[in-house]
Amino acid sequence: MKKIKFCDIFFNMNKDEFKEKIIKVKIDEVNINGEGFCFLDNGTKVCVKRVLPKEEVLVQKTFEKNNFINATLKEVLNKNPLRVQPKCPYYNICGGCDYQHLSSKNALKQKKEIITKYFSDLYNKEIKANKSQLDFNYRNKASFYVFENKVGFQKENSNKLIEIDNCMLLEPIINKALNIFKNWLIENKTKDINHFVIRTLNKKLIVTMVVEKTPKNLDKLLNCFKKEFVESSLGFYLNFNKQKNVILSDKWQHIFGLKFLEDEFEGIKYNVHPYSFLQVNNNVKNDIYKLVLQKIDNQVVIEGYSGAGLLSAILSKKAKKVIGVEINKKATKDAEKLKVLNNINNLENINGDCKTILPNLAKQYKKSIFVIDPPRSGCDLQTLTAIKENKIDKIIYISCNPYTLKQNVKFLGDEYKITDFQIFDMFPQTSNIESVVCLERVK
Repeated sequence: MKKIKFCDIFFNMNKDEFKEKIIKVKIDEVNINGEGFCFLDNGTKVCVKRVLPKEEVLVQKTFEKNNFINATLKEVLNKNPLRVQPKCPYYNICGGCDYQHLSSKNALKQKKEIITKYFSDLYNKEIKANKSQLDFNYRNKASFYVFENKVGFQKENSNKLIEIDNCMLLEPIINKALNIFKNWLIENKTKDINHFVIRTLNKKLIVTMVVEKTPKNLDKLLNCFKKEFVESSLGFYLNFNKQKNVILSDKWQHIFGLKFLEDEFEGIKYNVHPYSFLQVNNNVKNDIYKLVLQKIDNQVVIEGYSGAGLLSAILSKKAKKVIGVEINKKATKDAEKLKVLNNINNLENINGDCKTILPNLAKQYKKSIFVIDPPRSGCDLQTLTAIKENKIDKIIYISCNPYTLKQNVKFLGDEYKITDFQIFDMFPQTSNIESVVCLERVK
């Protein structure tokens, strides 16, 4: 790979001088994390976000270790023709989006090119890229940080609050609720609120205030919401939490209105509570679940990391039997309620650790299909080992992290081949990539 020279920077600088200097580099490629990178003459790799291939840019170093530099973009000197002006006024200060300098069409094209190259040693066929129906206003949930009577998002890799009035990724009803809360907070200053969480579905919403104790004038806030929203479409909770490392605790108090949100997909009715996990882009979530449903027939399906059981319930429509495994007790209880709500008889929900339970299920159901949707850390090695040893025929892997996805696929080795690889633009305007990979055992 071609190395990039320093411009106007001399190697006889001492370390402190270099730390404060801005350097000019030419970006080579963009990696799976959405970072542009290049190499200096001394072999040091430089990574910086919000840049495009072949651009000459001024960057400032923020971190250096073992021939690696992480930098921030200061100025684009020579633009890639595909670069566009970001629409969001907070783009360069918030950090939540890192792809608004590309049109949505070209952003998805770049993601496809990145994934195609990254997996080229494992898959040499066409990777299908599935577009989101919405480029903006697609997120159905937001968690706002509250500090010193200001509301917004925490700046990327920082505790600093970026106060906002409108986030272009959120459904408009969330931004409306945000500004109601902001106006109330200005008039009713309090130090007891840590976060303000809003979830919406089908034009209804549930608001959760994360507090250390019940705030004063809560009735005034409720009245403000009742003036702006139909009461039958509104729910309100308090969540009591003094911890700083997690947003929500297990201590809930229902204050008003809806206790959960309702929806239906593929004939399955489901409820979403304020603590439930649900993909933030509802349309893309539906597209992914449709694809997975197409991949199964009248077989036993084992779903690992099954959450509140929505996909398990959907798969039960075509499967001989579905077994969902989830470690979170509250999620498993919701999965059981979902099963009862839809009168499903061929579904079993198991609460427990996937790395303990899935290997045993692999031994018991060797002719099954494994559907796994693990966290960013990837699928546990105990499950992958059991899949290989028991010669499971088919795996459908839903992944939000291309790096751990590739590591897991490589672990399965030559005994499995990828038969279908699709990416979904679950998070437009960001570098995040959602993948669905179908693997079949080589006979």
